[in-house]
Amino acid sequence: MAKIRQKLAKVYIHSQDNGNDFGIIDHLAEVGYDVDFEVVDNGVGNKVISCEIYDAGGGKKDND
Repeated sequence: MAKIRQKLAKVYIHSQDNGNDFGIIDHLAEVGYDVDFEVVDNGVGNKVISCEIYDAGGGKKDND
């Protein structure tokens, strides 16, 4: 059976190489979202992480 994914957002993270950039991506994956990402060097010593976030039915919403 095919997996249906609904695209929720596309975001770009601009940062220096400090090792903390993937925390949000890891958290989203832990709570059930699919995250596709690509890391690109922008040529001036920083990197850009392009992320597409999908709801594959595993994410949950809190309406508190």
